[in-house]
Amino acid sequence: MKKTELKTILKPLIKQCVREALLEEGILANVVTEVVKGFSPLLAESNQGYTQDNSKQRKQLEQQKHQLEEEKYQMLKEQKRKMLDATGFGGEIFEGVEPLAEGGAPGDGPTAGAQGADPTDSGVDISGIMALGGHKWKNLI
Repeated sequence: MKKTELKTILKPLIKQCVREALLEEGILANVVTEVVKGFSPLLAESNQGYTQDNSKQRKQLEQQKHQLEEEKYQMLKEQKRKMLDATGFGGEIFEGVEPLAEGGAPGDGPTAGAQGADPTDSGVDISGIMALGGHKWKNLI
């Protein structure tokens, strides 16, 4: 028997035996448990340093965010002042303006302009418009 033939026969058998020993007998689980136990003190120390560094970074980011918001507010305030100076309004824009005595209801829509009109009024008769154009309407449209 040649070496390659022996190898092709034994390799799958050995592979199956090793797999059974690692999985079914729990050897692999024991190895993983021991490795995790060995790393747990290192992970705890590393994690504490990480949370301290992370909280410092978070505080710095919050301070930067607050500073940017304050700068943005100041820029908007300055821009508003410049616009008021340019338009000649020294004070409040709506100074001296009085509110309407009565307004339409929110659901009035396009008919709000017809308030106070007689609802029985038929309006303007537009039926003769078609007769004015005759058969030329097709050309106009």
